[in-house]
Amino acid sequence: MELTNPAINDYLHNLTPPRPQVLAEMEQYAKDNKFPIIGPLVGRFLHQLVHLTNATRIFEMGSGYGYSAVWFSFALKDGGTVECTEMDKANIERGKRYTAAAKVADHITWHQGDALELMDEATDVYDIILNDVDKEQYPRALEIAWPKLRRGGIMITDNVLWSGRIVEENPPSESTAGILEFNKRVYALPDSFCSLMPIRDGLMLAVKV
Repeated sequence: MELTNPAINDYLHNLTPPRPQVLAEMEQYAKDNKFPIIGPLVGRFLHQLVHLTNATRIFEMGSGYGYSAVWFSFALKDGGTVECTEMDKANIERGKRYTAAAKVADHITWHQGDALELMDEATDVYDIILNDVDKEQYPRALEIAWPKLRRGGIMITDNVLWSGRIVEENPPSESTAGILEFNKRVYALPDSFCSLMPIRDGLMLAVKV
């Protein structure tokens, strides 16, 4: 299912200014290898959220090779940090090369392992948490991450419209069921104010109030 009219999508991409070369290279790698990334429309939005929240501490549950981390880091002030999580050592090494080329490596700490376990072990409180783990894990990700978010902080969750599968699958697959349960739970949190934005594959913004 097309979530946005293709002509509108083309317009948005054509309107978007050129990215730094390193981001263009990361996007080309994703295209060539069918590797899922958030893309430039969402990337610019993540960058903007750092400015809006004056974020200094960011945790990513699921980082791939660091595309979203580069967008975050371009907006961080000195001392700001992004903690990246990734299972695949090759992706981490690739991410280190890209972040070095982007001159943001000083902002980024890489953790190899399961994102939910690493989030559960984290002792800091974060300004922004990005959730992009396996979709069946989304409800558990919310349970673990929400207590680690500061008041006024934002939890950002990708793929919450799941290419329309949330309204098309009956019965839903395990991944789709995880997203449906997550969407229901995050709206029900008493200390959350949410908006589901139909950008790309659906982006949930939950502010801790």
